Amino acid sequence: MSVAPVVDSPTSWRVLAGCCIVAIFGVTSLYGSTFGLLMLPMQKELGWSRADITFSLTLMTIVGPAILPLVGWIIDKVPLRPLVLWGVVLQSASLAGFGFMHGSVWVYYVLCLVMTVTASGASFLTLSKLLQTWFDKAFGRALGLLFALVTLGAVIHPQIVRVVISHASWREAFMAMALMSLIGGGLAAWFLVRERPNAGLPAGSGTPVEASASSPLPVSMRAFLSDRVWWTLAVWNMLFGFAVAGILVHFAAMMQDRGMTLAQAATAMSLIGAGGFFGNLMAGWLIDHTSATRLARLFVIAPLGATVMIYFGPGVGMIIAAALLLGIFNSGDHSLSVFLARRYFSVESFGRASATQQVATAFGSGTAPWLMGLVHDRTGSYDVALLVSMGAFICAAVAAWMLPEFRHWHKTHSITTPAGT
Repeated sequence: MSVAPVVDSPTSWRVLAGCCIVAIFGVTSLYGSTFGLLMLPMQKELGWSRADITFSLTLMTIVGPAILPLVGWIIDKVPLRPLVLWGVVLQSASLAGFGFMHGSVWVYYVLCLVMTVTASGASFLTLSKLLQTWFDKAFGRALGLLFALVTLGAVIHPQIVRVVISHASWREAFMAMALMSLIGGGLAAWFLVRERPNAGLPAGSGTPVEASASSPLPVSMRAFLSDRVWWTLAVWNMLFGFAVAGILVHFAAMMQDRGMTLAQAATAMSLIGAGGFFGNLMAGWLIDHTSATRLARLFVIAPLGATVMIYFGPGVGMIIAAALLLGIFNSGDHSLSVFLARRYFSVESFGRASATQQVATAFGSGTAPWLMGLVHDRTGSYDVALLVSMGAFICAAVAAWMLPEFRHWHKTHSITTPAGT
C-alpha cells in the first residue's frame, strides 16, 4: 500500500496545535502534575495513608502498559478523530468521579483504573499516531513540540488546583480538572484535530515493515529480547523512571513536611513544569546533535545532583534549584525514552521499540511512588527513600555508560554522526 508524499502544510501545524492542547488538558498533565497537592487533603479527610494513595499510581502504570497492545491495535483499525473526541469526554467524566469518593480506598483504585482506560483514547500514543500521518520531514520537531508544550499544563494546573483546594476542597479540585479537560481538550479536538484524507502508512515511513526484514536491527519482540542494546536501554529506562518518579510524586508533600506552605509547594511544582518545557525542547535538539549515550548520562547526572540538594539542602534557594533541575532533566512523559528508541532502532521497528521501552519506564515509575510512601509511613521521613533514589540514579548512570555511542545497521544506512539520524 502506498500513499502520496506528505507536505508539512499549515494544516499539519494546526493539527499539531490541536493535539498539543488536547495533551495539555489530558489526564497525564492534569492529574500527574497535581497529584502531590491532592494527596495530603485526601489523606486528612479520608484517613488513607500516603502509601495507600500512591499505590494507585502503581496500579495505573501496570494497567497502562498492559493495554498498550490493545490501544495500538484499535488506533490502526478505527478513525482517530472520533477516538480522541470520545477519549476527552470519558476522561473528563472519570476525573469528575473522584469528587464523589467516600469510604474504601478500593473505590479510589477502581476509579484510577477506569481513568487509565478511558484516557487512552486521547493519549500520547493516539496523538503521535495522528501526527505521523500529517508530518514528514518535520515529524521529529512536531513530536518534540508535543512533549514540550504539554508541560505548560504542569505550570498552570498546580496553581489552579491550589486555589480551588484553598477556597473549597480537593473534591471541587477534581471537578475543576474535569471541566478543564472537557472544555479545553474538547474544543481543541473538535475544531483543530483532523485526520489526513487517505492516510495510510505513517508519513515518511516509505515502505512497510516487511521491506526491512533483511536488516540486522531487531524488528520483533523475540529479537528485542535477544538484543543487548534493547536490554541495556530497558534497564536504564526502568532505573531512571524509578528514581525520578518517586521524587516528583512526593515533592510537594516533602516540601510541606519541611515547613513550606501549600502556595510555596505549588510554586515549586510549577517550576518543575517550567523546567520540563525547556528540557523537552533541549532533548529534542540534543538527540540530533550528540550521541544517545551522552544524552542518557546527562539526564541521569543532573537529577542525581538535584536529589543530593534536596537531601542536604533545606534552604528555599536550594529547593528552587533542585526543582528546576528535576524539571529540565526528568524527561517529561517518557519523552526521552522515545528519543533514545529513535536513535537505536530502525524506522520500521520504532513504534514497537518505543512502546516496549516505555513499559520498562512505567514499571520503574509506577513502583517508586508507592515504595517511597511506604518508606515514609514506616520511618516518618523521606531520607531513606531519597538515598534509594540516589542509588537508582547511580545504577542508571552505569547502564548509560554501557550503551553504544551509535548503532550501525545496513552498510548504506549506518549512523556515523549524530545528524545522520
